[in-house]
Order: sequence, then structure tokens, then C-alpha cells
Amino acid sequence: MPMPQEPKKKPGAITFSRRKTILYSLLPAFLLLGSCEGCARLLELWRPPLTLDYGWGFNADSRVFVPAGIARNTMITRPEKLASFQMQTFTMPKPAGTYRIFILGGSNVNYMNAPLRDMAKRLSSTPGETRRFEIINLGGLAYGTHRLRIMVPEILEYEPDLALLYAGHNEFEELKHQAITNLERLPAQKVAYSLAMLRLARDVWALFDLAWRAGHAHFSELPSEVDYGAAGAHDFTSEEIAERMNRYKENLDAIVTQFTGHDVPVVISTVASNFWEPDLAQSFAAEKEQIRQLYDSGNYEEGMRLARDILSRSKRHQASDVENGVIREIAAKHNLPLVDGENLIMDAEPHGVPGETLLSDRCHITEWGREIVLAAFEKVIRQLAGVGQS
Repeated sequence: MPMPQEPKKKPGAITFSRRKTILYSLLPAFLLLGSCEGCARLLELWRPPLTLDYGWGFNADSRVFVPAGIARNTMITRPEKLASFQMQTFTMPKPAGTYRIFILGGSNVNYMNAPLRDMAKRLSSTPGETRRFEIINLGGLAYGTHRLRIMVPEILEYEPDLALLYAGHNEFEELKHQAITNLERLPAQKVAYSLAMLRLARDVWALFDLAWRAGHAHFSELPSEVDYGAAGAHDFTSEEIAERMNRYKENLDAIVTQFTGHDVPVVISTVASNFWEPDLAQSFAAEKEQIRQLYDSGNYEEGMRLARDILSRSKRHQASDVENGVIREIAAKHNLPLVDGENLIMDAEPHGVPGETLLSDRCHITEWGREIVLAAFEKVIRQLAGVGQS
């Protein structure tokens, strides 16, 4: 049987090996992608990419501070953390004669930045005091104790002399953030977003998504009780609520244990919550109206009792008696100085109901409310640090 003959080549025809054929076929795609990457990098010179905090603080290797460029002995807040934290700077190693305080918490602590600086100045300028006091604000927006616990090992590297805790409003809110943070994807995300064109696509999508959400929230006819920042639409069972509070207790206990295990004293405070206009779910609309009627009739004690009872057995983006009970339990267990921020706000309200004048919403104390709580913290700091009265 005759063997098949190879097709005859035309005179002058150029042929390539299979490898070269594949390579030359892909070359236009490589050139296109390279052009897109180059254009995206040029665009970033004019419009820098959005800052992304990989892991949102849930990853164990998340750090809040980095050395400040050439000035290697100065630590600053990482740029990607500025979405959650105030810009803070301090020197490492800690200079002699410095008394360094860290305060941990959520947005209430974040908003204390200016009065904390004033407090540090008052402590440092106390007659006869030779030390320089500095207070580093580690209040993270929407941060609960899960992420605060992760931060403690890093804080201990910075030679703290004292730690302050004011946290309890974000234990259910933090669940939402944790649910949408897929830690298993972080390595792939970091590799992918090393490409400028993917960063650009990510940022464009994020901006459109934010614009859509803002418009939806503005034009929607949802009732006022709907909270876009709450822990989703999940209706927690009583068992799930109890489990979350057990985790809150574990986290607080671990935070305190880490500090005291390194001979760093801890001062903890109960947290004030709005019982005047509690942020109750729509399913409690009737009870919310009942609370309002009790206050309007002057029955403040009964109205607050009802508000406290409902909050204690529902999902919430504000502290209840359960959270404050845990705080008191942890303070007693570890023999910690306790600042009773809840009762301080209660005593300063016209009718003894937190939220009537000293909270701006469900959980954020006003500027004057912050001054009240910080004055109590300062009194304890002076006692522990041996500082006289100013």
C-alpha cells in the first residue's frame, strides 16, 4: 500500500512549528492586555486606586500600623486602615519618660480622637509631672470584640503602659462583615489586584455599587426601622443570641487576659445605649410605640424597663443589659477598675433615660456624652499612673 505523501510546500512559503504558531496566535492578546495594563497604570498616576483593607481585620496577620517611610522609628496607621481608624503616630522604640495608653473600641472610641489628645495634654502638663502621656486611639468603625481581640498581640509590641476598653455595640453588626469576608480568597485577591487593570475594574464596580445602594436607600419606601448597617435580615433565635453573647464574653476575657498576662493594666467601661429611642426591629413596632407612650405620659422608669427588656432578647446594633452585664462580670473576674459609662450617662440625662439628650442615635454618645465618659477614665488613669489632679 503506498505511503501518504506530505503536502508539497509552495515555493517561498514560510512555515512555523506548532509552538511558534500558538505563540504568534496569542501575541495580539498579550499586546492588548499589556496595553490595557499600561493605560490603567497611567490612569492611576492621575487617579489613585481605592484603598482596600484585605480581610477587614478578620485575618490574623492584619496589622494597624506600619513604619512611616524613611523615618523608620515612627509608626503610623496603615493607609488601608484609615477607612476604619483615625490616623495615629507614635515612636518606636518607646522613648524614655513616655506613658503610652491604648484605647480600644468601636466608632464611639473613634470619635473621641480630639478629646483624647486634650486628655493626654492635661496629664502631661499636670504640675510636678515629668512624663509625657500619649493616648493612641484604636477605635475601629463597626469593630466588635472579634477583631479587637486580633489586634492585641500587635499592640503589645508597642510597649503599652495601660489599656482602656469601651466596646459592646457591634457584636451583631460584626457578623455581617465577617460573613462577606472570605479569608480563603485573600491570597488570590492579592495576586489578582497586583494588576492595575483589575484594580480599575474593581473600583469602577465598587463606585457603581455604592451609587446604586445610596440611591436605593434614598428612594426606597422601607420603614424607618430598617437599618442598612444592621446584621442583615437574619432573624436571630434566642439560642443564636445567647451564643453570640457567649462569644462576646470569650473575646473580652481573652483581650483582658492578653494584656494582664504582659503586666499591662486594663480599665474597662460599661457602654451607654439609647433607651429613649431604641433601634428595634419592625416586629417590635407595637412595643416601640408603647415605649414612646410611656415616656410621653411621664412614666420614664417603666418605658426604660420595657426598652431594656426587648433589647436584651433581640438582635441589635446597640448594647443591652446583657453586654453590660458581661462587662461587669469580666471586670469582677479580673479585678479591673470599672468606669460605669452607662450609669454616668443615665445620671446626666434630664429624666434618667439614656438617649434623651446625650446620644445622637441608637448607640453613639454625643460630644458632651464623650466628655462625661472620658472624665471618668481620666480619673482612673490618674490613680493608676500616680498623677496628681490638674
